[in-house]
Amino acid sequence: MTAMISDTSVGARGGMTPRERPAGGDGMRGREAEQEMIRDLLRRAQRGVGGVVLVDGEPGIGKSLLLRDSTDTAAQQGFSLATAAADQLGQAIPFFELRAALREPLAGVTADDPARDPLHAATWSITQMRAHLERRAAAAPVLVCLDDLHCAGPATLAALRTLPRDLKQHPVAWLLARSSTPQRDADYLFGLLENDGAARVTLAPLDEEAVAAMLTDAFGAPPDQALADLARGAAGNPSLMAELIGGLHDDNAVQVTGGRAVLASARLPQRIHRLAQRRLDGLSKRPGICW
Repeated sequence: MTAMISDTSVGARGGMTPRERPAGGDGMRGREAEQEMIRDLLRRAQRGVGGVVLVDGEPGIGKSLLLRDSTDTAAQQGFSLATAAADQLGQAIPFFELRAALREPLAGVTADDPARDPLHAATWSITQMRAHLERRAAAAPVLVCLDDLHCAGPATLAALRTLPRDLKQHPVAWLLARSSTPQRDADYLFGLLENDGAARVTLAPLDEEAVAAMLTDAFGAPPDQALADLARGAAGNPSLMAELIGGLHDDNAVQVTGGRAVLASARLPQRIHRLAQRRLDGLSKRPGICW
């Protein structure tokens, strides 16, 4: 498993902005092995040893849920959190994701100051970020958690190439996630970090047992065969499962009868049709969009 952790301000124990859990289930079913790998990363940081976990997988497979679960665990254990997510617009701002995670303006001239040589300014900024993390780590272990790094700009990726290695002897844990879409720079970074010893995991689709557990959680009873068959159409993707469950609730399409959640309508929920249309529109209108 590979993960990277991005740092936020010292007092920001909550880290990542709270978002609602997907309708119809927590989406964390079937991720026990990945959760344990990240807990091991946190245990090592508590002993004073830095490390990296890399997480990748297809869009909607549950990367962000896993990261939020991990930051919740780290907060409960007294970690200082530094969390952020990359996006397409932030690519134009050097170190956008790390600045957002650290939530503390770097003193002096930054890498985007036109009065300085770009290479010198970038090196200076990375040095400042390293010093900032060292100061925080002297007070408490730090978790730096960065999501959607397939959308990150080159300055952030370059900083992540060096900072985990430079801070290896400090209690700084890195949890990094990206979608496994063709993004050459992010692919290259993850490969380099893995060669440096980072743990790496590619999230697989949920198995039938985990899907059945999500349905049971959502409807209060195990699914009947028809409902289980319909859920197979989500191919074990937690995001699609959450949308399917929410749509079934919206349409009152499931009834509990005889101790089973029974599918009362074989019609695919309108919510799924709308989701498919949104994704098709995004692909056709914005071919470079980050998912």
